[in-house]
Formats: sequence, structure tokens, C-alpha cells
Amino acid sequence: MAIFLLWFIIIFAAAFEILLLFVLGEYIYATTVRHQYPAVSACVEHRRAIVDEIIKHYPNTKTIVDIGAGHGRLARAMGRISNVHIIAVENIGFSVFVMRVLNHIFDAQNVQVVYADAFEYIKKSPRKYDVGVAYLGPAMNARLGDIANNFRVIITLDAEIPGMRATRIIDISDGKYTYYPHVGKYPHRLFIYEFNKI
Repeated sequence: MAIFLLWFIIIFAAAFEILLLFVLGEYIYATTVRHQYPAVSACVEHRRAIVDEIIKHYPNTKTIVDIGAGHGRLARAMGRISNVHIIAVENIGFSVFVMRVLNHIFDAQNVQVVYADAFEYIKKSPRKYDVGVAYLGPAMNARLGDIANNFRVIITLDAEIPGMRATRIIDISDGKYTYYPHVGKYPHRLFIYEFNKI
């Protein structure tokens, strides 16, 4: 029994170290090669606030694009809204792998995973989507203005879209914030931009 326990601990520790190496690799790749923030999961309050916002103000929503979906927590939360198709777009392979595994575990059948640069994917798409959700950070949000015409509504987390006026701003911070390196603290807020009412 003691040998079995020892082998279990060794295998578990090795697997954990390999996972940490993948996460570190993802972080380095995102920040140095892609020049973007690595995947950061939207907190429970963010996810709940976004889902509530969509259900309350945009009940006829059929398609939601999670722009930079990371590991897919937010996409899966939005996927619980009935009759909604989620397109979760992510450009980091390890994050896409994790998202696909977790979507399978949690049976997120209405979440479509797309491995691509979200901005390029949306620009090339002939479709007009109902809602776009982005948790990208202040530096990347500037690019959202280039794809605004592809959406009826865009919801950003923490940071606004430069040069655009939000229709509504919802403060859900309760003293919490996200720290962006070289930029500073951003309290948790939702910025809602309406272009065509759904």
C-alpha cells in the first residue's frame, strides 16, 4: 500500500509539473510572441453579470462571440442561455486544447470552439453577430473598434473601447479589480456598446 501511495504521489507531482510548464509556456508565448495578456478567467461575478445582462436586455440573442475565449469558462456560462449559439474564438493552442477538454467534460454542446485570431476571424466572416463579449485588457480593446460593425452589441470587461461611448456602464467591482502590467488597476465593470438593438 505504501509503495502504491508513493508511486501515486510521484506520478501526480510529475503531471502537475508538466501542467505548470504548459501554463508557463502559454504565458510566455502570449506575452512575447502574441503581445497579449495570457488567458485570464472571468470571475463568477463577471460571468453572472454578463449572462444576466444578455437575458434581461437582449432576450432575442441567437449568436454570441467570445472574443479571446481563453479556457472557455465565460463561453460555457453563456452557453447555458437557452437557444443561443456561442462561438468561442482563441488564438493560443494550449488554451484551445483545455477549452475543448472542459467543454467535453461539462457537455457544452452549443459552444463552438474556433482556433484563430479573433479579429481576423470576425473580419473575414460575412455574418453579423448579435453579441460580442471581450475580456482582453485596455491595450487589446482598441482593436474592437475595427470589428464593431460585425455586432449588434459588444460587452467589454474592465476596460472600455477607446474612442467609443458606452451605452451603459455597470459597476460590479465591490472593491475588486484586475491589474494590467504597465497600465494599472481596473475595477470590475461591464461596458455595453449598442449598435443595433437586438
